Amino acid sequence: MSDEVLLKMEGRWYLQYSGCPLWTRPDVSTVSFYYKVQHKGEVLIVGDRVEYKKKGRMRFRLGYDTPVQGIAATFRWRGKGVNRTFRKHFEVTILKEEYMVLFFEKTLTSPTSIDVVTRKRNLSAGEVQEIFAMLREDPTVKDYVKDLLPVRQS
Repeated sequence: MSDEVLLKMEGRWYLQYSGCPLWTRPDVSTVSFYYKVQHKGEVLIVGDRVEYKKKGRMRFRLGYDTPVQGIAATFRWRGKGVNRTFRKHFEVTILKEEYMVLFFEKTLTSPTSIDVVTRKRNLSAGEVQEIFAMLREDPTVKDYVKDLLPVRQS
């Protein structure tokens, strides 16, 4: 995987739409992902911190995303602390510099799904239309668009 993909991921992203029931529950809001490129020996990995409000209180999950050798823009996620037993693969598609789609494989607790994250916390109606038009054209994710629900921002 090129370092360019890792560097494009770096920084804060706001979850706008998700097919994962965890993020679309009524008691969860304002989900964001913060990615930081780090060295693990001679290999670059991405540290991630997922922040969200649940029942009005801020919570977070920590993990590491390790590139899967030989498969472009695919990572193996491993949680830290309480979440360390959860592992899953996900694929990143950079739609534009300010939009990204995360494609997750099925796990015991969640279905195969996509998440739409953006650099901006709040989107205009035009930006939402542009994102969904791109999603419907992408052969990897188009079948999952029907499952997307908005993530509540507070």
